[in-house]
Amino acid sequence: MAGSREYWKASNNSTPIDNNIKYTYLNFLMRFEYQFTDSTKQEVTQASLDWLTFHFPSINQYISDFEMLAWKARYTIGSRELMNMFLKGLHTFPYIIERVIDKSPTDYYDLKEKTIMVVKNQQLLRAIKSSSTPVPF
Repeated sequence: MAGSREYWKASNNSTPIDNNIKYTYLNFLMRFEYQFTDSTKQEVTQASLDWLTFHFPSINQYISDFEMLAWKARYTIGSRELMNMFLKGLHTFPYIIERVIDKSPTDYYDLKEKTIMVVKNQQLLRAIKSSSTPVPF
């Protein structure tokens, strides 16, 4: 009887988590799923970032989507790689890329501001051209 009492005391000195196989297994599953899901999310986000394309004139939406995906994919905002990805998304409008590059952006924030400026100027030019068309009476 004394031996079983000593065994019971020794087994109660360990934490309940150590003795709980179900808890340990569920904890393992949760951590594994989180780690796997996290890496999968990052891969999907990177692919989404690669496919992101600017649709004129929605520059604010493009920038918002780009920055959200860049953050989720854990890119550093100041990196050249990210700046190139930003420009890659403008590929459907090469004249915008050309005008932005001509302005020699120094970093991502400068690139973003210059892109906004170029797109806003293009919007203004389109508005002027469409309003200057004579209306027949």
